[in-house]
Amino acid sequence: FNAPIHLAASNLPAGITASFVPASATGSAVATFKAEKSATPVRTQVTITATAGSVSHTVTLPLEVTQILAGTVPVDLSPAYNVTAIYKDGSKFGMAAGIDNDGAALSAEQAGTEQVGGGVLFKLGPANVADAVTSKTVALPAGKFSSLRLLAVGVNGPQEMQNFTVNYTDGTSTSFTQSLSDWSETGTAHGESLAGTMAYRNMGDGSADASPFYTHAYAFPLDGGKSVHSISLPANRDVVVLGITLIPLM
Repeated sequence: FNAPIHLAASNLPAGITASFVPASATGSAVATFKAEKSATPVRTQVTITATAGSVSHTVTLPLEVTQILAGTVPVDLSPAYNVTAIYKDGSKFGMAAGIDNDGAALSAEQAGTEQVGGGVLFKLGPANVADAVTSKTVALPAGKFSSLRLLAVGVNGPQEMQNFTVNYTDGTSTSFTQSLSDWSETGTAHGESLAGTMAYRNMGDGSADASPFYTHAYAFPLDGGKSVHSISLPANRDVVVLGITLIPLM
């Protein structure tokens, strides 16, 4: 159609509003759903209607409203970024330039700029540049926290019994052993919760692999009497961390 396509959302739960940028488009548009404080957790279906002149088309999409913890502290991972995990749709990149070191990556359009896992919000890095971390020690903001949450994926198969070590400013540390499901799996490892669900991943030749892919969240309890300094990630290229969030003491 040469006429602009007008987009609208209906069947929204109470306390949820939707907006589209641009509101009228001849190509793609980004939908944003906003939850007010009055919104309650729910899983439902919403209807998106596209209208161009006298022609309209509707699709039904799943929508989940999840309560998240307030006052959490997102960790700035940018100084440690050493993997490009997220690409815009249609981007081309080399075999070793994706999240799995084998020509595949997350879709920026599917992953968004933030994800929720285990009731915690994680910030994602920018697309088409280094935006994730593997096999490094990551600095944490000094402070006392109750727990550390990770948003991560295992690639090239499940990654069993991986070692994560939280280091404190007094020179002590605490180690955690955690298995990670592969990013093609919804997740069954102990201590693992499903975070992002994406309908496809991007391939290095610019195409899309139309199978679902996932990110997962993990929680490590901290010694609230000590100030954190850093976290040492497993020395394993197949474990990729996309976000870290710290939970304050209550």
